[in-house]
Amino acid sequence: MLLMNKTLIRMARGLWGWMGAIVLCRLLTLVGTASFARTVSGFLGDLTSPAMTLAEAGSAIASALMAAAVILAADLLTGEAEYRCTSKARQSLRTGIFSKALELDVGNIEKIGPVSAITSSVDGVESMQIYYSKYLPGLIYCVIAPFYLFFQLKDSSLPTALVLLAVSLILLPANNLFRKHIESLKTDYWQSMEDLTGYYLESVQGLTTLKLFHQDERRTEVLQDKADRFNNKIMDVMRVNFTSFLFTDGMIYGCVVLAAVTAFCQLAAGSISFSAALMALMLSYSFFGSFRQLMNATHSALAGVAAAEKVEQLLSIDTSRPWNPDLPAEKEPFRGIRLEHISYAYEGRAAALTDISFDIPKSSVTALAGLSGCGKSTVAGMLMRFYDPASGRILLEGKDYISMTPEELRRHIIMVPQTVSLFAGTVRDNLRMAAPDAADEQLLEALDQVMLGDWIRSCPEGLDTQVGDSGSRLSGGQRQKIGIARALLCQAEYIIFDEATSSVDIRSEQEIWHCIEQLAHTRTLIIISHRLSTIRNADQILVLSGGQIVQQGSHEELMKQQGLYGRLVTEQEELEQLGNTPGAADFSPFASHAGKEDMLHA
Repeated sequence: MLLMNKTLIRMARGLWGWMGAIVLCRLLTLVGTASFARTVSGFLGDLTSPAMTLAEAGSAIASALMAAAVILAADLLTGEAEYRCTSKARQSLRTGIFSKALELDVGNIEKIGPVSAITSSVDGVESMQIYYSKYLPGLIYCVIAPFYLFFQLKDSSLPTALVLLAVSLILLPANNLFRKHIESLKTDYWQSMEDLTGYYLESVQGLTTLKLFHQDERRTEVLQDKADRFNNKIMDVMRVNFTSFLFTDGMIYGCVVLAAVTAFCQLAAGSISFSAALMALMLSYSFFGSFRQLMNATHSALAGVAAAEKVEQLLSIDTSRPWNPDLPAEKEPFRGIRLEHISYAYEGRAAALTDISFDIPKSSVTALAGLSGCGKSTVAGMLMRFYDPASGRILLEGKDYISMTPEELRRHIIMVPQTVSLFAGTVRDNLRMAAPDAADEQLLEALDQVMLGDWIRSCPEGLDTQVGDSGSRLSGGQRQKIGIARALLCQAEYIIFDEATSSVDIRSEQEIWHCIEQLAHTRTLIIISHRLSTIRNADQILVLSGGQIVQQGSHEELMKQQGLYGRLVTEQEELEQLGNTPGAADFSPFASHAGKEDMLHA
């Protein structure tokens, strides 16, 4: 069955050499098989009317043994070439998929999701490598082998050779009749697999929550249902494959019988010798060995073709970004960041930002406030250039964002997100992501600034302390502080704190805000915080609602306006007092830049 896929063929770069080697090794096996059949049939044919001398018999046996040795060596080389091709395919495909995933910015990551990334790079690659190591070489071999055998057999029995060649050439297009049905099944098969994988991954990650709310049994039932549906999809594919095999084997064995009858009739008529008839019988089945190998690889190749569609969706995402280094900088640049008439909407959603304009003066503290979903984090993502605005422009000290690559921009501005991502390895490894050449003294200095210096010095392994998978060996506060220390090592002038203390305890929060207080004297800060009491002394507070700036000013100015900000502050103070959170309403982490010398307590 012809399963030609443009995506898979395009991704075969660097694999054609190994696929060619597989085909050559299989052809060498075929040459050995034909030589063995010729030697054995000639030897057995002479038994009916002995004319062979002892020396000739020894030579025939030696030839048969040599042919068998060639077949064995060719089979071993085929296995080695398939292994090399498989290894190369896995490495090449996973590198391509992973490299593309790393190119995606936040704006594109949600288009694929973690489940698609996992199924594409794990299960998808496993299926796709079979396409390269088994199916494509098998298809090429399947086209060449029948013609080689025809020329080997035609001198022994031309009618038999013609019958076998004709049927072998019909088999491929005949089996292609099953393709349309396969095409309708393969997409459902892969979607069901992705659905099962995603649900299982989500269940494992949320196992504690499921136990807390006694939903584990119900979740198991749904998981079982999804597994059954996936199993049914597999069985549907297997049924089509079984039907295809049944059809193929029927044609193959019917043709072998027809070839045997043809050879017997020629032998009875005296038109061919006994050894020629034996040669025809021995090579008849070999005509279809290549096709049977191809059919055996078709099921895995089918999964590879289905996986290729998902991979193609990933690889086809346009990761290019607008870039024009020739844009002139402003003659009298504003010292800081300026947003002019910015609008943005996520794909398939309402507008997240609508025509907003504001300035972030250098060496100041700017805070963003508002209800959840008002656009605060979108502003932060826009400043980091995770997204490009649909309209408007952003200037960094007079230079248009479009005149800088995202990598260049992020040397000037860095973000500490709500949940810091740490990677398996040591504290040193995670810190050096920001500064690969940083000396241990610099790393310790950054940790001192976030109040982790004493802790890391008390650890037996120091900076070589393992953080565990995703920082699992650390507390939430320690993970967040390491994230801040990592941001400090970037030496960026602008730092965004996007709800940087929302997932830590009160003590860790106070220590983190004390660190932010110190940074306010040397860096430009953009702060998003759910605790409005922590931003009351910011130089300016921008209040967002529905993707627009509805208020702007200092804490005192906004409280006098009796608008959204005042209502939010009042409601939060009431809730904190009801919750009896000690000192929550009075917690103010950094001093106003109107008088930085009057530092407030952390």
